[in-house]
Amino acid sequence: SGNASLEVKVDELLRQQRSGIDQSQKVYKLTGSVVGDSIRYDAKTLNLQFDIVQDRETLANSLATAPRVTVLYRGARPDTLAHEANAIITGKVTPDGKFAAGSSPDSLLLQCPTKYEAAAEAKP
Repeated sequence: SGNASLEVKVDELLRQQRSGIDQSQKVYKLTGSVVGDSIRYDAKTLNLQFDIVQDRETLANSLATAPRVTVLYRGARPDTLAHEANAIITGKVTPDGKFAAGSSPDSLLLQCPTKYEAAAEAKP
């Protein structure tokens, strides 16, 4: 499983950091919900940075105190990057505890909340 990534949510990744687990050589598939007011994008350098929290419920109920992970990505800003978007990021933890997305096109996947709601309503 040399190329496999470990699936984790924000709380689990932070728990591993606090417990001293060496994350430097591991590739993770991190999932969470985008915090809209944290999005920073520089079109000249293509550097994108944003925070994610555990899930949409956390965004709605406890954003001010919620644990966050800062995601770093280099590339064009995705159209679907918005507040409450569901993010799936494949990458590695940086030495300063941020999460650097990989360079492959599928290292940053986003699903906007309106698509979520439409899918939920379509179910019987």
